[in-house]
Amino acid sequence: MQKLTEENDILEEMEEEDVEEIESSELDIVKKYDEGQARIVIQRNDFLIPNILQMVKDRDILNLAPTYQRRKRWSNTKRSHLIESLLINIPIPPVFLYERDLAKYEVMDGQQRMDAIRGFFKNEFALTNLKKWPELNGRVYSDLPSRIQAGLNRRGLSAVIILTESGQSEEVAMEIRQYVFERLNTGGEKLNPQEIRNCIYSSPFNDMLVELARTNLFTTAWNIPPKEPGEPNKISKKLETNRLYSVMADCEIVLRFFALGEMKYFKGGMKRALDDCMKREKTLTKKECLAQKIKYIHCLSIATKTFGPVLFRLPSKNDELTGRHSVPLSDAILLGIRSLSAKDANKLPRYSTKIVAKINKMLTTEETYKTLVGRANTKSSIVERINLVSDVFKSVVKGN
Repeated sequence: MQKLTEENDILEEMEEEDVEEIESSELDIVKKYDEGQARIVIQRNDFLIPNILQMVKDRDILNLAPTYQRRKRWSNTKRSHLIESLLINIPIPPVFLYERDLAKYEVMDGQQRMDAIRGFFKNEFALTNLKKWPELNGRVYSDLPSRIQAGLNRRGLSAVIILTESGQSEEVAMEIRQYVFERLNTGGEKLNPQEIRNCIYSSPFNDMLVELARTNLFTTAWNIPPKEPGEPNKISKKLETNRLYSVMADCEIVLRFFALGEMKYFKGGMKRALDDCMKREKTLTKKECLAQKIKYIHCLSIATKTFGPVLFRLPSKNDELTGRHSVPLSDAILLGIRSLSAKDANKLPRYSTKIVAKINKMLTTEETYKTLVGRANTKSSIVERINLVSDVFKSVVKGN
């Protein structure tokens, strides 16, 4: 329970800020509407199961896109209930497709539903925990009576398709996809900002964020279960229930290092800064991403050696650094290390005791605590936070 409370506190700490109000004249508002800005063109289609299976088979026509896949996967029970709904003809919510090119689609919402249908018709799982059709529990598709197989083939899914006409340019198309993602629910749970970024900014940079979040160095620092052999397709219950992992908050924590490391681009709040970073780095090559990855691992490695078990932790009631982890504090520590020369950064672990004492003192002093951990995510407060820790590192290295 204590661990879950900490994870919830960390997620709350990372919540997006309020949207700024924009002053516009009535004429500007009407002009925006008349020019069709932010207007989406849609089409509704119904697909029979055989059509869906054929589309899924041809990835050039319909891309289920592994990068769209959230870390929360449907259990066999949930997949079985979908098949049972098809059997008894219970209406199923429509899937949302994005037309990336004429008659070529990617799944925006409904990936788990379509994958469950695909998996069942390929005999990848047996039906389980059915309520209306318990007689079919334990059966795969090929074990079903031919009459029932034929009945399933008559069922279908409705699809809402966002057409290419919605995006007059790549930038506008990306904005529309992001906006739609933010408004859609998947599995009854709203996508959070990092899950949306993972979906729409597929790139070597995004892959790098996922890789860094699953390194032993990172999982140890944030008390997340280590990387498992079968993930992401098969994971333990312990990993599945870790909220930092399940909602991709771990990837967002890594992203903050790169977004806040370039404060000249920061504008419009934390969420926009993170979105802009994903857009900006989308064109990085694998080689360039490797250089970025090495940079992050270097900073985290030095932080780990310097702070040990109290890394990124806040003071507890006894004023020792044994409280919960803090994301703003981690930003300040890692970017404080990044601000140093390589020579000075490598010296930090030898001054571990002194550095921990100084950071502890700042965290137990009301004014500096607010600076380091305060919820304010304005540009000035973030810069002040990073500089405060950076100054500690510089003063210790120089012997002051």
